[in-house]
Amino acid sequence: MNIAIFTDTYFPQVSGVATSIQTLKETFEENGHNVYIFTTSDPKVTGVEHNVFRYESVPFIFFKDRRVAVPFFGAIYRKCRELKIDVVHTQTEFSMGLMGVSVSKYMRIPLIHTYHTWYEKYLHYLLNGKLISRKTVVQLSKIFCDQADLVISPSKQMKEVLVDYQIRKPIHVLATGVKVPKKIDSDTLASVRERWGIHPDEYLLLSINRIAEEKNLIAIIKQLPSVLTHIPNVKLMLAGDGPQLEELKELTAELGLEDKIIFPGFVDHDHVNEFYQAADVYVNLSTSETQGLTFIEAITNHLPVIAMKTPYLASLEETAPFGHLLDEVADFPQAVVKVHKEKDIYDKSLDELIYEVSADAFYEDLYHIYEFMIEEKTENKRSFLSSSMHLSTTFDELYKPLKWPKKYLSALNIRRKGDE
Repeated sequence: MNIAIFTDTYFPQVSGVATSIQTLKETFEENGHNVYIFTTSDPKVTGVEHNVFRYESVPFIFFKDRRVAVPFFGAIYRKCRELKIDVVHTQTEFSMGLMGVSVSKYMRIPLIHTYHTWYEKYLHYLLNGKLISRKTVVQLSKIFCDQADLVISPSKQMKEVLVDYQIRKPIHVLATGVKVPKKIDSDTLASVRERWGIHPDEYLLLSINRIAEEKNLIAIIKQLPSVLTHIPNVKLMLAGDGPQLEELKELTAELGLEDKIIFPGFVDHDHVNEFYQAADVYVNLSTSETQGLTFIEAITNHLPVIAMKTPYLASLEETAPFGHLLDEVADFPQAVVKVHKEKDIYDKSLDELIYEVSADAFYEDLYHIYEFMIEEKTENKRSFLSSSMHLSTTFDELYKPLKWPKKYLSALNIRRKGDE
């Protein structure tokens, strides 16, 4: 299978979208497929990358660490023809996403789109929310998503948002998995803690994020004094970089927490699992996550999670307890105390979740989606009824790989012209 991924965000840019795409590329290549990334240029990239095609781009005016491509469609189209692309998977609604839509239309191949970002939560970056309204976000999202044959949502919560936007195309919930990391030796983990001044008997809260307003890291800092009244040997590590970093450091100083909060800065992807395994609990109070890959990375590193309750995390909790989900930020201190006391419970229950959130499970589901859509598109080309053949919204039920064969027929709804 030859798969073309169109995205404005890819490594070395740091984001959940970039990580998701990298996971897709690696797992499909390991299973014998060809994955080609069509993305933006990046000043940090030098040399040739395997199956990655970069096109001239400029920094996004309101979001300097993200880029927008200014590509020439003809060159992209010819490359996709040369590579005999079978399916296009767009991961952005901007410049490269539009290129992907055009390629799929001209080549008459399936177009899958993953809607990653809950843009309503990011409008504050655009002149404090005064430039683009929610109504505009809804309209533009609907226009783009309705070009696809299928829309993938990383969570049920995001699907509900898209349904509210009145997206007409089928929406399938598929959370990105992550590769299950190897267990890191105790000497390496002790070295990580020692490097950042964390004693063996201190209880380490870890949060790895882009340091920005939507991650709600201020709330964690403000709740820390209450946590310390219950667990005096707590330390908090806020790893990452971003526009709010200096503000958080200033708040830390104002609260007299310099000896309790650590800012290690950007963590290289190759070393991120060392931080997870060196910590005692992962914490995140963001309300803007559509899935939250850092939650999944924590779970696969056998690290319990404290986070705001979302439909996606609640569904994982139904499989096995993995920490504590909050209804209110004010519940955070007690949640830390609870997880601290019940450490042994999570050591065992996290094992039950590993495969469900793994890259292998993600691959199985996405492979069947690609295969199904390619077959459906091929049949449309051959059949004179193609203009009347539609995918039913029951596609959302096609979740468990083992159930796919008997679901194929029920997922297609053949209608003749004139039928009600």
